Amino acid sequence: MSRWEVNFKEGKQDWDAFVSTSPQRSIFIYSKFLDSLLANYDLVTCYEKGKIVAGAVLIYSDSGYPIDAPYPFTQFQGILLADNASQPVHSQITHEFKIVEYFIGRITEYYKQCCFCHSWRLNDLRPFLWHNYHEPDRGQFKVDLRYTGVLDLKKYDNFDAYLSSIRSCRKQEFKKASQILTLEFSDDEGILDRLHAMTFERQSIERSHHDSALVRTICNHAITGGYGKMSVALLDDVPVSAVLFLYDDRTAYYLFGANDPSHRNTGAGSFLLLHMIRDAFENGIEEVDFVGVNSPSRGDYKVSLNTELKNYFITSFASS
Repeated sequence: MSRWEVNFKEGKQDWDAFVSTSPQRSIFIYSKFLDSLLANYDLVTCYEKGKIVAGAVLIYSDSGYPIDAPYPFTQFQGILLADNASQPVHSQITHEFKIVEYFIGRITEYYKQCCFCHSWRLNDLRPFLWHNYHEPDRGQFKVDLRYTGVLDLKKYDNFDAYLSSIRSCRKQEFKKASQILTLEFSDDEGILDRLHAMTFERQSIERSHHDSALVRTICNHAITGGYGKMSVALLDDVPVSAVLFLYDDRTAYYLFGANDPSHRNTGAGSFLLLHMIRDAFENGIEEVDFVGVNSPSRGDYKVSLNTELKNYFITSFASS
Protein backbone atom coordinates (compact mmCIF):
# COMPACT_ATOMS: atom_id res chain seq x y z
CA MET A 1 0.00 0.00 0.00
CA SER A 2 1.34 3.41 -0.97
CA ARG A 3 2.20 6.01 1.66
CA TRP A 4 0.47 8.60 -0.57
CA GLU A 5 -3.11 9.05 -1.73
CA VAL A 6 -4.29 11.14 -4.67
CA ASN A 7 -7.53 13.12 -4.78
CA PHE A 8 -8.50 14.00 -8.35
CA LYS A 9 -11.39 16.25 -7.30
CA GLU A 10 -10.03 18.40 -4.48
CA GLY A 11 -12.30 21.08 -3.01
CA LYS A 12 -11.48 24.74 -3.60
CA GLN A 13 -11.18 25.67 0.06
CA ASP A 14 -8.60 23.00 0.88
CA TRP A 15 -6.83 23.66 -2.42
CA ASP A 16 -6.45 27.39 -1.79
CA ALA A 17 -5.25 26.79 1.76
CA PHE A 18 -2.52 24.50 0.42
CA VAL A 19 -1.58 26.90 -2.40
CA SER A 20 -1.11 29.77 0.06
CA THR A 21 1.76 27.92 1.79
CA SER A 22 3.46 26.34 -1.24
CA PRO A 23 6.82 27.80 -2.32
CA GLN A 24 5.67 27.40 -5.96
CA ARG A 25 2.46 29.37 -5.47
CA SER A 26 1.34 32.06 -7.89
CA ILE A 27 -1.85 33.99 -8.47
CA PHE A 28 -2.48 31.79 -11.55
CA ILE A 29 -3.03 28.69 -9.43
CA TYR A 30 -5.64 30.02 -6.96
CA SER A 31 -9.22 28.99 -7.63
CA LYS A 32 -10.33 32.65 -7.89
CA PHE A 33 -8.09 33.08 -10.93
CA LEU A 34 -8.94 29.67 -12.39
CA ASP A 35 -12.63 30.58 -12.14
CA SER A 36 -11.97 33.56 -14.43
CA LEU A 37 -10.89 31.29 -17.28
CA LEU A 38 -13.35 30.08 -19.87
CA ALA A 39 -12.63 26.43 -19.10
CA ASN A 40 -13.33 23.58 -16.73
CA TYR A 41 -10.56 22.25 -14.53
CA ASP A 42 -9.65 19.61 -11.95
CA LEU A 43 -7.77 20.32 -8.73
CA VAL A 44 -5.57 17.29 -8.04
CA THR A 45 -3.78 16.75 -4.73
CA CYS A 46 -1.46 14.20 -3.18
CA TYR A 47 -1.85 13.42 0.54
CA GLU A 48 0.61 12.03 3.04
CA LYS A 49 -0.57 11.32 6.61
CA GLY A 50 -3.70 13.41 6.07
CA LYS A 51 -1.89 16.48 4.74
CA ILE A 52 -1.55 17.76 1.18
CA VAL A 53 2.06 17.45 0.05
CA ALA A 54 1.66 18.14 -3.68
CA GLY A 55 -0.90 19.58 -6.05
CA ALA A 56 -1.61 20.24 -9.72
CA VAL A 57 -4.36 21.80 -11.81
CA LEU A 58 -5.60 20.12 -14.99
CA ILE A 59 -7.41 22.57 -17.28
CA TYR A 60 -9.73 21.10 -19.91
CA SER A 61 -9.88 22.00 -23.57
CA ASP A 62 -13.08 22.07 -25.62
CA SER A 63 -12.31 18.51 -26.69
CA GLY A 64 -13.07 17.26 -23.19
CA TYR A 65 -9.45 16.34 -22.44
CA PRO A 66 -6.88 18.26 -20.42
CA ILE A 67 -4.95 20.82 -22.46
CA ASP A 68 -1.72 19.70 -24.11
CA ALA A 69 -0.15 23.19 -24.13
CA PRO A 70 -0.20 26.10 -21.65
CA TYR A 71 -3.55 27.84 -21.38
CA PRO A 72 -3.63 31.29 -23.05
CA PHE A 73 -2.72 34.29 -20.88
CA THR A 74 -1.70 32.15 -17.91
CA GLN A 75 1.57 31.18 -16.29
CA PHE A 76 3.02 28.88 -13.62
CA GLN A 77 0.24 26.31 -13.39
CA GLY A 78 2.55 23.42 -12.64
CA ILE A 79 3.33 21.05 -9.79
CA LEU A 80 3.09 22.58 -6.32
CA LEU A 81 4.82 21.17 -3.25
CA ALA A 82 4.38 21.67 0.46
CA ASP A 83 6.99 23.79 2.22
CA ASN A 84 9.79 21.42 3.20
CA ALA A 85 12.42 24.06 3.95
CA SER A 86 12.81 22.86 7.55
CA GLN A 87 14.29 19.56 6.33
CA PRO A 88 18.02 19.12 5.62
CA VAL A 89 18.69 19.79 1.93
CA HIS A 90 19.52 16.16 1.14
CA SER A 91 16.31 14.96 2.79
CA GLN A 92 14.20 17.60 1.11
CA ILE A 93 15.49 16.79 -2.38
CA THR A 94 14.95 13.04 -1.96
CA HIS A 95 11.53 13.43 -0.31
CA GLU A 96 10.21 15.82 -2.96
CA PHE A 97 11.59 13.72 -5.80
CA LYS A 98 9.73 10.64 -4.57
CA ILE A 99 6.49 12.58 -4.10
CA VAL A 100 6.58 14.10 -7.59
CA GLU A 101 7.60 10.78 -9.14
CA TYR A 102 4.59 9.05 -7.57
CA PHE A 103 2.23 11.97 -8.20
CA ILE A 104 2.88 12.34 -11.93
CA GLY A 105 2.73 8.56 -12.25
CA ARG A 106 -0.83 8.59 -10.96
CA ILE A 107 -1.75 11.65 -13.04
CA THR A 108 -0.54 10.03 -16.29
CA GLU A 109 -2.49 6.89 -15.45
CA TYR A 110 -5.67 8.89 -14.87
CA TYR A 111 -5.45 11.36 -17.79
CA LYS A 112 -4.58 10.61 -21.41
CA GLN A 113 -2.65 13.84 -21.70
CA CYS A 114 -1.53 16.73 -19.52
CA CYS A 115 0.59 19.86 -19.61
CA PHE A 116 2.23 21.79 -16.76
CA CYS A 117 3.84 25.21 -16.89
CA HIS A 118 6.00 25.05 -13.77
CA SER A 119 7.08 27.85 -11.49
CA TRP A 120 10.72 28.85 -11.78
CA ARG A 121 10.85 27.90 -8.10
CA LEU A 122 10.46 24.22 -9.02
CA ASN A 123 14.07 23.20 -9.50
CA ASP A 124 14.08 19.40 -9.81
CA LEU A 125 12.69 18.23 -13.15
CA ARG A 126 14.20 14.73 -12.94
CA PRO A 127 10.88 12.99 -12.21
CA PHE A 128 9.62 14.30 -15.57
CA LEU A 129 12.84 13.59 -17.44
CA TRP A 130 12.98 10.03 -16.09
CA HIS A 131 9.27 9.18 -16.36
CA ASN A 132 9.01 5.75 -18.09
CA TYR A 133 12.77 5.96 -18.64
CA HIS A 134 13.07 2.20 -19.16
CA GLU A 135 9.68 1.87 -20.90
CA PRO A 136 9.54 4.78 -23.38
CA ASP A 137 6.71 3.13 -25.32
CA ARG A 138 4.43 3.95 -22.39
CA GLY A 139 4.93 7.65 -23.04
CA GLN A 140 7.40 10.24 -21.82
CA PHE A 141 7.26 13.92 -20.97
CA LYS A 142 8.38 16.54 -23.42
CA VAL A 143 10.32 19.24 -21.56
CA ASP A 144 10.62 22.79 -22.96
CA LEU A 145 12.83 25.51 -21.48
CA ARG A 146 11.41 29.02 -21.09
CA TYR A 147 12.41 32.25 -19.36
CA THR A 148 10.75 34.97 -17.38
CA GLY A 149 12.11 38.20 -15.96
CA VAL A 150 11.80 38.90 -12.23
CA LEU A 151 12.50 42.26 -10.62
CA ASP A 152 13.57 41.85 -7.00
CA LEU A 153 12.30 45.00 -5.27
CA LYS A 154 14.02 44.05 -2.03
CA LYS A 155 17.34 45.03 -3.60
CA TYR A 156 16.36 48.70 -3.70
CA ASP A 157 15.68 51.17 -0.91
CA ASN A 158 12.89 52.86 -2.85
CA PHE A 159 11.51 53.52 -6.32
CA ASP A 160 13.94 56.35 -7.08
CA ALA A 161 16.90 54.07 -6.33
CA TYR A 162 15.41 51.50 -8.68
CA LEU A 163 14.69 54.07 -11.41
CA SER A 164 18.32 55.16 -11.44
CA SER A 165 19.40 51.57 -12.19
CA ILE A 166 17.45 50.94 -15.40
CA ARG A 167 18.57 51.52 -18.97
CA SER A 168 18.89 55.22 -19.79
CA CYS A 169 16.42 55.11 -22.70
CA ARG A 170 13.71 53.81 -20.36
CA LYS A 171 14.33 56.70 -17.98
CA GLN A 172 14.12 59.13 -20.87
CA GLU A 173 10.82 57.60 -22.02
CA PHE A 174 9.42 57.88 -18.51
CA LYS A 175 10.47 61.53 -18.19
CA LYS A 176 9.10 62.45 -21.62
CA ALA A 177 5.79 60.64 -21.09
CA SER A 178 5.31 62.19 -17.64
CA GLN A 179 5.17 65.61 -19.29
CA ILE A 180 2.32 64.78 -21.69
CA LEU A 181 0.39 61.86 -20.19
CA THR A 182 -1.79 61.37 -17.16
CA LEU A 183 -2.52 58.11 -15.35
CA GLU A 184 -5.68 56.74 -13.87
CA PHE A 185 -6.75 53.37 -12.49
CA SER A 186 -9.77 51.91 -14.26
CA ASP A 187 -12.18 49.00 -13.94
CA ASP A 188 -13.29 49.19 -17.59
CA GLU A 189 -12.01 45.99 -19.17
CA GLY A 190 -13.25 47.26 -22.53
CA ILE A 191 -10.36 49.74 -22.67
CA LEU A 192 -7.81 46.98 -22.25
CA ASP A 193 -9.57 44.72 -24.74
CA ARG A 194 -9.72 47.43 -27.40
CA LEU A 195 -6.05 48.39 -27.02
CA HIS A 196 -5.06 44.72 -26.88
CA ALA A 197 -6.81 44.12 -30.21
CA MET A 198 -5.01 47.12 -31.73
CA THR A 199 -1.65 45.81 -30.50
CA PHE A 200 -2.26 42.43 -32.13
CA GLU A 201 -3.47 44.09 -35.34
CA ARG A 202 -0.23 46.11 -35.56
CA GLN A 203 1.68 42.83 -35.42
CA SER A 204 -0.56 41.36 -38.16
CA ILE A 205 -1.91 38.75 -35.73
CA GLU A 206 -5.60 37.90 -35.86
CA ARG A 207 -7.05 37.68 -32.38
CA SER A 208 -9.90 35.22 -31.81
CA HIS A 209 -13.23 35.99 -30.14
CA HIS A 210 -12.18 33.55 -27.41
CA ASP A 211 -9.02 35.55 -26.67
CA SER A 212 -11.02 38.77 -26.52
CA ALA A 213 -13.48 37.24 -24.09
CA LEU A 214 -10.61 35.83 -22.05
CA VAL A 215 -8.91 39.22 -21.73
CA ARG A 216 -12.16 40.71 -20.51
CA THR A 217 -13.06 38.01 -18.00
CA ILE A 218 -9.54 37.80 -16.53
CA CYS A 219 -9.45 41.58 -16.14
CA ASN A 220 -12.96 41.80 -14.67
CA HIS A 221 -12.45 38.99 -12.15
CA ALA A 222 -9.07 40.37 -11.05
CA ILE A 223 -10.32 43.89 -10.41
CA THR A 224 -13.60 42.95 -8.78
CA GLY A 225 -11.85 40.19 -6.82
CA GLY A 226 -9.28 42.59 -5.43
CA TYR A 227 -6.21 40.83 -6.84
CA GLY A 228 -5.69 43.01 -9.92
CA LYS A 229 -5.17 46.62 -10.95
CA MET A 230 -5.47 48.16 -14.39
CA SER A 231 -3.79 51.49 -15.08
CA VAL A 232 -4.49 53.59 -18.16
CA ALA A 233 -2.37 56.32 -19.77
CA LEU A 234 -4.37 59.23 -21.14
CA LEU A 235 -3.36 61.71 -23.82
CA ASP A 236 -5.82 64.61 -23.88
CA ASP A 237 -8.24 62.35 -21.95
CA VAL A 238 -8.01 59.59 -24.58
CA PRO A 239 -6.69 56.15 -23.47
CA VAL A 240 -3.52 55.33 -25.41
CA SER A 241 -2.10 52.53 -23.25
CA ALA A 242 -3.22 50.12 -20.54
CA VAL A 243 -1.58 47.51 -18.33
CA LEU A 244 -3.05 44.87 -16.03
CA PHE A 245 -1.11 43.68 -12.99
CA LEU A 246 -2.19 40.70 -10.87
CA TYR A 247 -1.07 40.16 -7.28
CA ASP A 248 -0.56 37.50 -4.66
CA ASP A 249 1.00 37.89 -1.23
CA ARG A 250 4.57 38.44 -2.51
CA THR A 251 4.51 39.08 -6.27
CA ALA A 252 3.05 41.50 -8.80
CA TYR A 253 2.57 39.96 -12.26
CA TYR A 254 2.65 42.06 -15.42
CA LEU A 255 0.05 40.11 -17.37
CA PHE A 256 -1.26 42.43 -20.09
CA GLY A 257 0.18 45.50 -21.74
CA ALA A 258 -1.49 47.13 -24.75
CA ASN A 259 -0.94 50.33 -26.71
CA ASP A 260 -2.53 52.42 -29.41
CA PRO A 261 0.03 52.01 -32.25
CA SER A 262 -0.46 55.61 -33.36
CA HIS A 263 0.85 56.82 -29.99
CA ARG A 264 3.73 54.41 -29.38
CA ASN A 265 6.25 57.25 -29.57
CA THR A 266 4.79 58.81 -26.41
CA GLY A 267 6.50 56.21 -24.21
CA ALA A 268 3.14 55.34 -22.68
CA GLY A 269 4.03 51.69 -22.10
CA SER A 270 7.14 52.51 -20.06
CA PHE A 271 5.22 55.28 -18.29
CA LEU A 272 2.59 52.84 -17.04
CA LEU A 273 4.96 50.02 -16.21
CA LEU A 274 7.20 52.21 -14.11
CA HIS A 275 4.24 53.73 -12.30
CA MET A 276 2.98 50.22 -11.51
CA ILE A 277 6.42 49.27 -10.22
CA ARG A 278 6.33 52.38 -8.03
CA ASP A 279 2.90 51.27 -6.79
CA ALA A 280 4.37 47.84 -5.94
CA PHE A 281 7.12 49.49 -3.88
CA GLU A 282 4.54 51.56 -2.00
CA ASN A 283 2.43 48.49 -1.21
CA GLY A 284 5.22 46.26 0.10
CA ILE A 285 5.37 43.86 -2.85
CA GLU A 286 8.60 41.83 -2.89
CA GLU A 287 9.01 41.24 -6.62
CA VAL A 288 7.56 41.92 -10.04
CA ASP A 289 7.30 39.01 -12.49
CA PHE A 290 7.16 40.11 -16.12
CA VAL A 291 5.45 36.83 -17.10
CA GLY A 292 7.74 35.65 -19.85
CA VAL A 293 10.86 36.84 -21.65
CA ASN A 294 10.52 34.53 -24.62
CA SER A 295 10.15 36.70 -27.71
CA PRO A 296 12.95 38.67 -29.37
CA SER A 297 10.82 41.79 -29.67
CA ARG A 298 9.78 41.97 -26.01
CA GLY A 299 12.58 40.13 -24.24
CA ASP A 300 15.19 42.88 -24.39
CA TYR A 301 12.64 45.51 -23.39
CA LYS A 302 11.83 43.64 -20.18
CA VAL A 303 15.52 43.05 -19.44
CA SER A 304 16.14 46.80 -19.86
CA LEU A 305 14.00 47.35 -16.75
CA ASN A 306 16.62 45.48 -14.71
CA THR A 307 14.85 42.15 -14.45
CA GLU A 308 16.77 38.98 -13.65
CA LEU A 309 16.31 36.00 -15.93
CA LYS A 310 14.66 32.97 -14.33
CA ASN A 311 14.29 29.74 -16.26
CA TYR A 312 11.14 27.64 -16.00
CA PHE A 313 9.92 24.56 -17.80
CA ILE A 314 6.82 23.36 -19.60
CA THR A 315 6.29 19.62 -19.39
CA SER A 316 3.70 17.90 -21.57
CA PHE A 317 2.64 14.27 -21.76
CA ALA A 318 0.52 12.29 -24.20
CA SER A 319 -0.27 8.63 -23.66
CA SER A 320 0.93 6.29 -26.36
